[in-house]
Amino acid sequence: MDLAGRTIVLTGGGAGIGRSAALTLGGHRARIAILDRVPERIDAVTAEVESAGGSALGIVTDITDESAVDAAIRQVVERWEGIDVLVNCAGIFDDLRPADRTSNEVWNRVIAVNLTAAFVLTRAVIPLMVAAGRGSIINIASVAGTRGGAGGAAYTASKHGLIGLTKSVAWGYRKDGIRCNAVCPGAIGETAILDHNAIDQDYAQRCFPIMSLSGEPGVPQSIADAILFLSSDHSAFVSGVVLPVDGGWCAG
Repeated sequence: MDLAGRTIVLTGGGAGIGRSAALTLGGHRARIAILDRVPERIDAVTAEVESAGGSALGIVTDITDESAVDAAIRQVVERWEGIDVLVNCAGIFDDLRPADRTSNEVWNRVIAVNLTAAFVLTRAVIPLMVAAGRGSIINIASVAGTRGGAGGAAYTASKHGLIGLTKSVAWGYRKDGIRCNAVCPGAIGETAILDHNAIDQDYAQRCFPIMSLSGEPGVPQSIADAILFLSSDHSAFVSGVVLPVDGGWCAG
């Protein structure tokens, strides 16, 4: 899967799944623009990609700030002329809070990061992809986007919404050469999204019958490999797909 000459914008690329994706895509000779809000993480991952022979551009960006997103996209285009792939990977959790214990602040923040930012980035790159006659948009959703007992109210709603956005874009731009797919990770270790100390334990017990089906957690590389496939021409006829990468959790 040679991605030489292909420019990829990756959000949340500083840690966890995003970091694995950056290293994997860079290892296949893609040019990676890494968007993250933590400068130290960006510097570390950018250095790793380049030390492995890849090409990386780190941009400190708050993806919930539309003007910052537009500036980041302009910076990528100025350096590499176009954008071939967008990976909406950044995401936050809601501490597994049910609806009646979810504040407006938590709801708005989770929806802003997990759903609205993905929409704003997608809207920004579509004209570039339409002009080029090709493009791949990859949204990192979740098993919680396919069922009701694998996340709190805000997180579950945001991931269901992201899957809806995926299908809308895939259908609406299929004649423009743009593909859009969603990857749904199951339980993944080695990520910073989940703070076990903050979880709503009462609601966690209610979700236990579903959560307990997940089995042993996977690793970020499993998701990075799915992103690699969807970034490449090997998936040229794949669009509108909701792909669980969960060790069979959704099959139960």
